[in-house]
Amino acid sequence: MPWPTPACPWVATSAPRDRAVAVAVARSDAARAEAALAAEFGRNADGEPIELAPIRVREPVTLLTLVGEAMGRTPNVAGRFFGALGQIGVLVRASSQGAGERSISAVIDGEDTATAVRTVHAAFNLAAQEVNLLVLGKGTVGRELLYQLTAQQQALARDQDVLIKLAGLADSRRAVFDPAGIPLARWDARLQESHVPPDVPALLDRLRRLPVPILVDCTADDTTAVYEAALARGIHVVSANKRPLAATWPVRQGLMDMARERHRRWEYETTVGASLPVIDTLKGLVRTGDTILRIEGSFSGTLGYLAGELSRGVPLSHAVRDARARGYTEPHPRDDLSGLDVARKALILARELGMQLDLEAVAIEPFALGGARPRRPRALLPRPRRARRRRRRSHRAHAPGRPRPPLPRPDRSSAPAGAPAVRVGPVEVEPDHPAARLRGTEAFVAFTTDRHRAYPLLVQGAGAGGAVTAAGVLTDILKIAMSLRGR
Repeated sequence: MPWPTPACPWVATSAPRDRAVAVAVARSDAARAEAALAAEFGRNADGEPIELAPIRVREPVTLLTLVGEAMGRTPNVAGRFFGALGQIGVLVRASSQGAGERSISAVIDGEDTATAVRTVHAAFNLAAQEVNLLVLGKGTVGRELLYQLTAQQQALARDQDVLIKLAGLADSRRAVFDPAGIPLARWDARLQESHVPPDVPALLDRLRRLPVPILVDCTADDTTAVYEAALARGIHVVSANKRPLAATWPVRQGLMDMARERHRRWEYETTVGASLPVIDTLKGLVRTGDTILRIEGSFSGTLGYLAGELSRGVPLSHAVRDARARGYTEPHPRDDLSGLDVARKALILARELGMQLDLEAVAIEPFALGGARPRRPRALLPRPRRARRRRRRSHRAHAPGRPRPPLPRPDRSSAPAGAPAVRVGPVEVEPDHPAARLRGTEAFVAFTTDRHRAYPLLVQGAGAGGAVTAAGVLTDILKIAMSLRGR
């Protein structure tokens, strides 16, 4: 087990070829040790000065020692020990492993002691894996995620050995942070009581000192700079936000490279299909060497719901208000109606195929027409007199051989020269097409590949709603936690 020794006896380690020596002593003996070393090594036997680098004293430090039987006969003990410390950004000032194969020690900064002990305990399954979250946004998805965490926290600790703590929470006006963990039953009250503005860089600085820090983005803002700051600090990222993934190719790829170079995880399954395993399925096909010929789907459960309501004669303005109240739409419903939300999803999948495209390359035919986004929130909803025309269009769209919502089609095998590789918009389908059978907020994605030519691989289920999206976010959080426990 790891054992911290703040008031440690002397421990010495030497660098290769004896070019440097580190000695750890009790803090109370630091001054005497420095004087003794200077006196002993200041001159040689003939009294001549010796050219030595200045003696440096670092305090306070802790000697963290992992003790176990037959450690030398168990593979990767040292790797797990030092890897666990590296995962949380703890610097190892010196290290030593005894020849008796029973212990390995690391000298770390004193302020990191408690965090380091908890982390090493978790790495060797001596305690539950502690995970610390900073959640941005408490809208439909963020609020539902916190409710689900409240209901599942004890079960996850008991059954999965994962202790998820809410270290911080921020919305557009205020933030709250507690390294000991914000009680999940009181997160809303704690946030309302706070008068601290949401200084995200400062919050990230505090988060990075905790075991398994994860930034959870449940906003719809442009948080690209926030991701860059989090990854630079060694913080994992879980995102339900499509905008950073739909940024320009160099920016998006820069974030991907940063996550890989710093060995951080960036999980974003819910950006396409809520809790449906769309991105993981695509990644699995690509990694196993399958060739993707075509991706077709109804990616928007929101537009599917609106199409169903319109087919029943509900005016579009009323249907949008109802969908918004149910938490199905984007914060700005015009992103749904214009096809922009679906275009971002299609772009995310296209980029998983290695297609270096930007959003401007996606050809979009909107579900409902409208001008630029107005400033007044009420104007985000369609005008009633336009709703009748759209309702008639919807009836035609639901006739045999017509589609439900727009079907995005990332396709890199059959697009003619100069044509867009990704298209989003209504297309005619046969009555037996999967899109014609969708109900409510159902979405589907069909992957046509070399291995799935005759019968495309289908992923289908609820594609909108706070509960299913939050469940997908929680699944991404657990992926990171389980991977650190080797599960």
